[in-house]
Amino acid sequence: MDDTNWEGLYGQLLTAVALLAAPAQDQLAWLDQHAVPVDEIALNFDDATVMAPQLGDEGWLTPEALSDITQMDGLLNLLAADKGSTVWTAQGLRTHEQWRRVRQEAERFLQAEGETVRALPLARSRP
Repeated sequence: MDDTNWEGLYGQLLTAVALLAAPAQDQLAWLDQHAVPVDEIALNFDDATVMAPQLGDEGWLTPEALSDITQMDGLLNLLAADKGSTVWTAQGLRTHEQWRRVRQEAERFLQAEGETVRALPLARSRP
């Protein structure tokens, strides 16, 4: 018997993608709330996508959704390769073109999954 909490893993993925899709001010608030640097947004996504292939195997993600996850990962890798810029700063999060593209891809993924604001990490942590 499989005791894996697929629904929980799927929810964790949606939350990580919602953080990617959030406006910079909400991302900065999340970073401040958790007292972590900007790259934690990407690391959070990376952690949440570890089980994505298995989520696909279990029917929680379509092949298109898995492709979208790969696309978002590629965009984040491009950010990681931009070593000399301000991309991993609050200013970079607000203004860098690549972050805008990440947000667009993440929003598109959430819409395709039928998800909206309810998946936003900040919405869950507020009293």
